[in-house]
Amino acid sequence: MNASRSDNLLRQQMLRWRDTDKVIRLPDMSIAPGESLGMMGPSGCGKSTWLRALLGESIGYARFTGELWVAGKEVSDLPIEQRGIGILLQDNPLFPHYSVRKNLAFALQRQGLSRAQQTAEIEQQLEAVGLAAAIDRLPGQLSGGQRARIGLLRTVMAAPALVLLDEPFSALDAERRVQVRDWTLAFLQQRGIASIIVSHDAEDLAAVTQQFKWPKEQN
Repeated sequence: MNASRSDNLLRQQMLRWRDTDKVIRLPDMSIAPGESLGMMGPSGCGKSTWLRALLGESIGYARFTGELWVAGKEVSDLPIEQRGIGILLQDNPLFPHYSVRKNLAFALQRQGLSRAQQTAEIEQQLEAVGLAAAIDRLPGQLSGGQRARIGLLRTVMAAPALVLLDEPFSALDAERRVQVRDWTLAFLQQRGIASIIVSHDAEDLAAVTQQFKWPKEQN
């Protein structure tokens, strides 16, 4: 597999469930900055477990092995906070009792910014996505599409090189789903952030750079 030093590489990946004989061997993958990779598979097949393993979570029921390179750096043995990976989950959890401002501030906590610098960054990023007026609203005061955009923005403001998206559009109605999907992929591409999207719905992956089907189970 040929790739530049800035690419994100996944090699020799294998998921093995501890209490069964279930084994999944995933193909090698290369994702350049700004590119998107879609993984299609039915619910319950192991897609979310795979994303959690890439993020660096400890998974009691399964073991993941393989090489994971993020922005040219091998991160397989690093803790979550050092991997340069962000994740956006299916239910897109924003803190319900915190304003948009406070939700986004969580993404900046480890960047050494003063409160004034955080405020300026938050205002700038909200302006860039057309949501400046929502800065002091609670998540419950936003539309589903607005919450999805704020959730992605919070993930991206932590400055990851790779973003994992786990069924990120499933809670949206059909019309808004297409709009948010297209906006999400364009947003990540414009910022040069690689992404992996898993879904059981082919429409969610219609515009990704490359597509894979979840491998068949092996014993």
